[in-house]
Amino acid sequence: MTELWHDAFLLHQRPYGNTSVIAEMFTLENGRISAIARGAKKPKSKFFGVLSPFSKLRITYRGRSELKTLTNVDKEDIFSESFSKLSYTLLYINELLIKILPQGAPQSELFNLYDRFLIEVKSSKEIDIVLRKFELDLLEMLGYGINFINEVDSGQSIEVNKYYDFVPELGFKESPNGLFEGNEIISIAKQNFKDINKKKFKSLTTMAIGYSLDGGDLKSREIFKTLKK
Repeated sequence: MTELWHDAFLLHQRPYGNTSVIAEMFTLENGRISAIARGAKKPKSKFFGVLSPFSKLRITYRGRSELKTLTNVDKEDIFSESFSKLSYTLLYINELLIKILPQGAPQSELFNLYDRFLIEVKSSKEIDIVLRKFELDLLEMLGYGINFINEVDSGQSIEVNKYYDFVPELGFKESPNGLFEGNEIISIAKQNFKDINKKKFKSLTTMAIGYSLDGGDLKSREIFKTLKK
């Protein structure tokens, strides 16, 4: 039987025995799958040096159980960045996807969003802004989209000269000492990020992502905090 080729990204891999790995793959057609790459640590293996994160792959696999067997991998592009801010940004996104993606559930829209994000972030000088945009789009897809238009209590439109706090489960709540100015909220809604305070923007998406994960933390965030000290 001819095996089907699938577009895929490697999200994470972990050792399996002495020479193999279990790869967490995000595929276009079947969403997230776990697959054994037998002998992947051996220099002569067809997987050696090819099974790498942040690069678009073409894979074949087989198996009816939840744990598949990887049979072939081709790399469509190459990511060779040394470990930098970009690398840790991508590690954070991969860890986030592992937490939110169920096994074997097609997520083609999210796959394409991730694909576009990788292309954009690798060529952008504004990594933080590209990341924040991805987080907002991801939240929208998950059903946790932020209402940048209305104040939660009154339902009135966000006003330029007023201040607001962000309540993750509700939205923006008017507060005289609020962290966010109305003009900042409106600018984000219009995707006008030029003059946005990056720390505030990050605080906003961190709160929203944390709520969507039910308070679960991400290891990559802690790694990046340590490196910045």
